Amino acid sequence: MSNIYKKLAVVGEVGSGKTQLIKTISEISPFATEAKSSVDIGKEYTTVGIDYGRLSLSEDIALGLYGLPGQKRFQLLWDMVRNGLWGLLVLTKFNNELNVKSLDNILEHFDPINNQIPLVIGLTHIDTAENDQEIDLFIDIISYALEQHGINAPIVPVDPRDIESSLMILQLLDALEQSSAINMEATQNVV
Repeated sequence: MSNIYKKLAVVGEVGSGKTQLIKTISEISPFATEAKSSVDIGKEYTTVGIDYGRLSLSEDIALGLYGLPGQKRFQLLWDMVRNGLWGLLVLTKFNNELNVKSLDNILEHFDPINNQIPLVIGLTHIDTAENDQEIDLFIDIISYALEQHGINAPIVPVDPRDIESSLMILQLLDALEQSSAINMEATQNVV
């Protein structure tokens, strides 16, 4: 029996739910690198390094959960996690304006297409929207940003406090990985 270790990067802006998602699904006490915020960001603490948790997917497969700040100044941390990723989850907090530049930086750095990393965009805090049209417009903006990178990825609502919602993201990433593996195998058989 071999032990397999996979890595999931959970990246997002301040308050998007990275630390909470890892706390929700980790089977170990997560290692969190939160510090008291010196500016008003809508919450008392913010991630200043890598949050880490772990989840057993089966008897011989473990998933490392790496929560990473979404700001470009943390690229050194992104580099530490980027190689060998099983999946990339970008958490995007619903609000009045999407930080498209931050999303662009994340997509450029992790380069999910060329690195063959399954990508899901998790939309958090949608309960703060006044109506479905606001959410649809926000999703359209995210879709446009993805298209600029040639990326077609699912954009799904997620509540990082809810275990079922959070685990659904892992199931979606697993399905994307399996679909990618099947497509690669089919392409190799044609050649």
